[in-house]
Amino acid sequence: MASTITGAIYSSMNPEIAQQSMDEFRSMLEFIKDLPPLAIMLFIFLNNTIKTLIAMLLGVGFGIIPLAFISYNGYIIGIFAYVTYVEKGLMYLVTALLPHGLIELPMVFISTAIGVKLGKEMVNSVTGRKTNIKEKLLQGIRFYFYWIIPLFFVAAAVETFITPVFIQLIP
Repeated sequence: MASTITGAIYSSMNPEIAQQSMDEFRSMLEFIKDLPPLAIMLFIFLNNTIKTLIAMLLGVGFGIIPLAFISYNGYIIGIFAYVTYVEKGLMYLVTALLPHGLIELPMVFISTAIGVKLGKEMVNSVTGRKTNIKEKLLQGIRFYFYWIIPLFFVAAAVETFITPVFIQLIP
């Protein structure tokens, strides 16, 4: 939340830079517009799955990468939220984020938490405390594949097929 608020505040203080960031982000994803909806869903799913899995696994590096990952993403969401609010209003912003965000964001938070837990286990290992980092890693991976991946799939489907329908209803 702190990084999201920071991104929004920074954007409100530097609207031209925030708009430039959004324009760059949009241009990076320009290719997605020409894809069929199923390919868009697959892209969103794989993007979320691969990035969070990498961030989670790199948590063994004392939890630094997952914390940086969640902070950066929060900051970007803050920029997106501010620019979208200014351009299209609060109702559009809520409609664009809420349907899939209710599923996707908790999965990102849980993935990050698993990565931080792995980092804590690594600290315990380095400081000579009792730990079983291999077991914690396997537990995290099992949880990720059993819960997080399927819910990322649902979130990607919602973002691709449901969110656009709701957005079109906004005057």
